Amino acid sequence: MRPKRINLLTLLLVTLLLGCNSSSETKTKSWTELENSTPQWFKDAKFGIYFHWGVYNVPAYHSEWYSRNMYFPGSKANDYHLKNYGPLDKFGYKDFVPKFKAPKFDPGAWASLFAKAGARFAGPVAEHADGFSMWESKVNSWNAKDRGPEVDVVGAMEQAIRKEDLKFVTTFHHQWHWGWYPTFKDTSVVDAGNPAYSELYGPEVSEEAWRHKESAAKPNEAFCRFWADKVHEVIDGYNPDMIYFDTRLGHIEESYRKEIVEHFRRNNEARGMEKKGVILHKDNDLPTEVSVQNHEKSRINQIGEKVWQTEEPITTFSWSYTRDMELRPAKDILHSLIDVVSKNGVYLLNISPKADGTIPADQRSILLKMGDWLNSYGEAIYGTRPWYRYGEGPRYRQDQNKDKDSEEEYHERRYSVKDVRYTTKGNTVYAILLGQPKLNDEILLEAFAEKNAVQESKVTNVSLLGSAQELSWQQESNGLSVMIPEKRTETMATVLKIQV
Repeated sequence: MRPKRINLLTLLLVTLLLGCNSSSETKTKSWTELENSTPQWFKDAKFGIYFHWGVYNVPAYHSEWYSRNMYFPGSKANDYHLKNYGPLDKFGYKDFVPKFKAPKFDPGAWASLFAKAGARFAGPVAEHADGFSMWESKVNSWNAKDRGPEVDVVGAMEQAIRKEDLKFVTTFHHQWHWGWYPTFKDTSVVDAGNPAYSELYGPEVSEEAWRHKESAAKPNEAFCRFWADKVHEVIDGYNPDMIYFDTRLGHIEESYRKEIVEHFRRNNEARGMEKKGVILHKDNDLPTEVSVQNHEKSRINQIGEKVWQTEEPITTFSWSYTRDMELRPAKDILHSLIDVVSKNGVYLLNISPKADGTIPADQRSILLKMGDWLNSYGEAIYGTRPWYRYGEGPRYRQDQNKDKDSEEEYHERRYSVKDVRYTTKGNTVYAILLGQPKLNDEILLEAFAEKNAVQESKVTNVSLLGSAQELSWQQESNGLSVMIPEKRTETMATVLKIQV
């Protein structure tokens, strides 16, 4: 039998006292003492999948920020909510929880799909900013085991993902919970400001904090303790190989961030992993000595000295399922992955299941197309490392002379067959053309030109990955010239395997 919960006020008072002791212990730790190298398996993995799935999927409108924006007068979410659900004091975000039943949720089928898509790690958003925990929590009564679907989603996915021999990732966004809802005293919204629901909506904050003003007070000790205890539950209960924190982690007092890092390392060691787990962060929320930098819908335009990660959604906008969502083509997503890998990066793709627990057919189709390509040409992706330069072609030149005023995001980019990305493994260089050349096209790889190469690269053989046909090629002073054969398989990206 699970322990009986105490009320939130008592919990916060107790944990505040405990938190002070815990914080004083970790304050003596320096970030240098917590330094950890990035494990080999993460460097080799290259591709992972996670998903935004929670109570916010019930309205399925605009984005996963619905839970916050529904309280902003005049916003699209607010207008939609008033029209479809009525006044906020009659139907607040809490009232969506009983509607989140997920009758068709099948963790085994989800994990199998992720494996077929070519992912090497996968997992759920453990808690978004809305305050609803997707695991069986003793800390937070607003959780998926006790309410809504009455399923331990994190636990079910951990078991299913490990059966597919994938690494398990959990992501945390609940540092945004401070000021996510309008809980200030003078709010006209009875729902969010009602202390009876403070475990879901968070503590009372100022209107400045709700509006995320820089001048607003940062999270207090009680909030930091509550925040950290949730992360501890997931680390101890589900042994994730990776934990990822969205932005605003820097709002959490430093001692608690150190505490989480140390706790995660101890968990790794207890499992015999020898500090081989991965912590991912954004911005400057953690030192790079203890974690890996994550970029949201953006990338670096050079080869990273240290491995890094990019996350992008399968959609053109929202991270969660919405009824009018537009999906990105599989080709564009694959090209993004290849571009990231060529720069010493790892690519994390977010998918958007529906509230009923299904992954829509159009999203499944994209994932399976990705998997088909990786199954045939993954040799050029998994376990590779960057070459002396990551690419060439129109987009490469644009990257090197990037217009700082450009508003185009990386995930909106389109590539052509003239764009080439390089990876390497041992004495092999893979030249990946981001498209399919025409019959009998002559491809000139300028990276092999004498004036460009940082060291002499004498080519001994060139082949078309996935084909037994012999190629006509010639290494000259201006580069490596390769003739494309008449017959080849249709593909979203063409891989030349070059022995040097």
